[in-house]
Amino acid sequence: MQIPETHYAPSSDLLIAYQAFGSGPHDVLLNSGPASNVETVWSLPEAVELFERLGRFARVILFDRRDTGISDPYRDDLTLEAHVADALAVMDEVGTEQPVLVGSTEGARSMAALAATHPKRAAGLIALAPSVRGGAADAPELAERIVDDIARKDWPDRMVGYYAPEWFEDPVRRDRISRYIRTIATPRQARRLLALSLSSDISEVLPHVQTRTLVVWPRDCSFLPEEGARDFAEMIPGAAYREVPGAAVFTYAFEIDVLADMIEEFVTGHAPIPATNRVLSTVLFTDLVSSTERASELGDAAWSALLEKHHGSARAAVERHGGETVKTLGDGVLATFPGPAQAVRCAGQIIADAGSLGLEVRSGVHTGEVEVGSDDISGLAVHVAARIMGLAGAGEVLASRTVRDLVVGSELSFADRGEHELKGIEEPWPVYALQ
Repeated sequence: MQIPETHYAPSSDLLIAYQAFGSGPHDVLLNSGPASNVETVWSLPEAVELFERLGRFARVILFDRRDTGISDPYRDDLTLEAHVADALAVMDEVGTEQPVLVGSTEGARSMAALAATHPKRAAGLIALAPSVRGGAADAPELAERIVDDIARKDWPDRMVGYYAPEWFEDPVRRDRISRYIRTIATPRQARRLLALSLSSDISEVLPHVQTRTLVVWPRDCSFLPEEGARDFAEMIPGAAYREVPGAAVFTYAFEIDVLADMIEEFVTGHAPIPATNRVLSTVLFTDLVSSTERASELGDAAWSALLEKHHGSARAAVERHGGETVKTLGDGVLATFPGPAQAVRCAGQIIADAGSLGLEVRSGVHTGEVEVGSDDISGLAVHVAARIMGLAGAGEVLASRTVRDLVVGSELSFADRGEHELKGIEEPWPVYALQ
């Protein structure tokens, strides 16, 4: 998906950055939380996946609220009313009269305030992991701990632990979102935003929300109290409440398929019809190791050029081995093959080619049934391959027992790495390393 051009909407004396993309007949205004960056969010594969899904049925509008991302910095007016004004300025600039408003955490409060104070400007409201009051009221000890953590050098990593705990356990994903967090706000800006988040209270506003509303809560969340979300739903007349899998409150760390399906059904009025078919396939995941350090050494321009070379050589290797590149995922590649031996050999080739560029790659391979869509794949086999890759070190090709058994008789040999618990998979899985 091509990254859309960034534009600016005037709001009082400030300029608010926004992007608009998608070709559907509906409009969706997305406020992804306390802070954002419309340019760097495209570095998150999960965000791109969500944007691609939403763009099929709607025009999607992203924006950075004042004092965040690439909107103008401003410290004097960071109230909910000011954030509502920013959203309205973007809506007017884009020319959308009545979009569906989607917001998470603090962004949900802003979107609810917009819906309540400008009822003719909202076609609906989806609130992800919202709360009625700020953390100072609902979770004072947690609020104090977050304030202390923002003063630390590793504060972005600590924020990942709060907002996307499942990603915190994956060093690659943790690294990506930490880099993203560094672009959305400085520590000083983060403290200003936190002050608003901790002190705002919209209990008097929510009963005036007249538009249809869906409140969504990640059922395994321990970061915020669920009572805040339930109170949010109960205060809005007729609001629906739905729990979804997961522990994250960060928009792009939700299960993207579940989130996209839910938004599509709410916006269009009907559940999405999956254009998929199930096939037996071998799935290969690759990912770069220590990419943050290399990116820091080289600088953005040189790193982007090197990453493009790596992706090009990886796609060529997949094609030479009879596979198909499904998509590139930030620093890695997702590909499918008709047979496991082809996938394993391709993984070795990608690792070798990356080495010639001064890069280190890890990879995971699994064979199973996958759902093939128009431009993506899904299913248990995809998750297993991704989890196996997460166990690999630099230069390693790890595979499932299914792959090992299917290549018996070939020149390929594997070493037993024992059984491992794969996140989201009920039973331990034997894992093997290519020798």
